[in-house]
Amino acid sequence: MMFENCHTPDDVVCVYRALGFTVTCVGGRVALIATPRLGGVAVPSYLAHGVRSGLDVDATPTTTLVIGRSRSGPETEQIFLVGPAAGRRFTSHVLDQLDDAGVRILDVGQRIWLPMTDSSIGWKWLGTQPSLGIRLPSATSVLTAAHDLLLATRRGTLP
Repeated sequence: MMFENCHTPDDVVCVYRALGFTVTCVGGRVALIATPRLGGVAVPSYLAHGVRSGLDVDATPTTTLVIGRSRSGPETEQIFLVGPAAGRRFTSHVLDQLDDAGVRILDVGQRIWLPMTDSSIGWKWLGTQPSLGIRLPSATSVLTAAHDLLLATRRGTLP
């Protein structure tokens, strides 16, 4: 349990800071501020499971950290925490396809609201919880997995 000893938002801030996150507390909620080194990619819930699966088979050893809501519907998003972009650059056509599907890169300076309890209600960590020393996938890896999934869906070649 990550937050078992937390009684206030300030306690939660301390937990995340101990894990190396740059966080702030706004209105009693804890947020990570996206930077070029640690950011987020928002993926619609209907694509998120496939994106996670695509990252799991990637040859680069990383830990996928995903934040989502306990109730997900077609309009909800899951936020993948990511390291900096690395490797390939995307064409404007690919970026437009991702945008049309609802996949978006969170801007530097944007708040990423973090889970504040171990409850399964509200925002929560889906799967793995953060820990010291983890290596996050690059933003490029998440975008590539999402694009590959979109192409496979269009071609009818999902695994």
